[in-house]
Amino acid sequence: MIQGVLNFTGRSFKLQIMSQLALVYESAQKQYIQSIPIPEPLTGYIQVRIEAAAINPLDQKVHRATTIQGIDLIDQQIYDFAHRFIQKCPTVLGADAAGEVTKIGPGVTKFNVGDRVVFACTPNSPEGYQQLNTLQIPASIDYDSASSFPVAGNTAAGALYGQLKFMEPWVGGEGAYTGQKIVILGGSSSVGSYGFNLCTTIQLAALGGLEVVTTSSPAYFDHLKSLGATTVIDRSAPDVAAQILVAASGPAKYVDCISLLPTQLLGVEILEPQRKLVLVLSTQPPTTAAAEAKGVTLLGTSGPSGAYFRYSAYEPFWDSLEKYYFERGVVKFNKPTVLRGGLHAWEKGFELHRQGKVSGTKIVIRRQET
Repeated sequence: MIQGVLNFTGRSFKLQIMSQLALVYESAQKQYIQSIPIPEPLTGYIQVRIEAAAINPLDQKVHRATTIQGIDLIDQQIYDFAHRFIQKCPTVLGADAAGEVTKIGPGVTKFNVGDRVVFACTPNSPEGYQQLNTLQIPASIDYDSASSFPVAGNTAAGALYGQLKFMEPWVGGEGAYTGQKIVILGGSSSVGSYGFNLCTTIQLAALGGLEVVTTSSPAYFDHLKSLGATTVIDRSAPDVAAQILVAASGPAKYVDCISLLPTQLLGVEILEPQRKLVLVLSTQPPTTAAAEAKGVTLLGTSGPSGAYFRYSAYEPFWDSLEKYYFERGVVKFNKPTVLRGGLHAWEKGFELHRQGKVSGTKIVIRRQET
């Protein structure tokens, strides 16, 4: 059984991940499932029994990277990215989760025992006190699907509203960008799905008027268009850059939701000088050099300097999701792929990410199967 404790402060919370069973990361060579005591909720806290947790690419990147002391470095980009989220080891891996409120502490008025909630956190310490957002999920949405949302949704919001400065739909942005375009590289990644879900006709583009040009493997063309993409281009096509330029046909905003070296360089290639490219991973040296030579500005969404942390509207973003977009069916979740075995399936989930076999879905594990 996996449980956590959330400290309620307005719409922000502190999470204490203290689980009977948890996946503990000590180094690139040592991870293990360990029993951890469950704390009683103090004043302002709620206790949550996690029913489903999603495996993010970040979890696998942390696993691959190194110890925090810099030993056994595998890949500089992965290490730089992971190090922004991990301050010390051992720590408990995992960021996205959904579950049921099991106890409430004194002073809590927002939640009741039995409420179904979803939340996100970052893996900083086994004590786990962290600021995070949480929201109640409708009974019509299962825990598996709900757990796929927080990190991808936050990253997309940070890119669109934090870095690209689109007006949020809940403060007057509905219909404000009709006729304008956005290019999202890697549209079938989980972040990519939320990127255009939140800025196209079905999602925020239905509210903001944006037209979406995205890249994907052909297997996901129909799915991405059903979510609101206007144009989907085969990311493996030899003339992918030319096709994007034709489809974008003029000034557009650009987000790279894969952000490995090939897509970073593709983004710089298709951008005109003095334009901006938003990345979800750390910039690699060849990308930095190419961007500087061309006069392209690179912006990040993750890490302490990125929009993920600096975007000031996460609380109203989550408020609006709960009050309006879930009820209206505007926001669609990632398709969950459940791995059997609970926490014991972590190695399989990491390996699927490592091999690049996770696309158009979110890997989820269930507490009760551990």
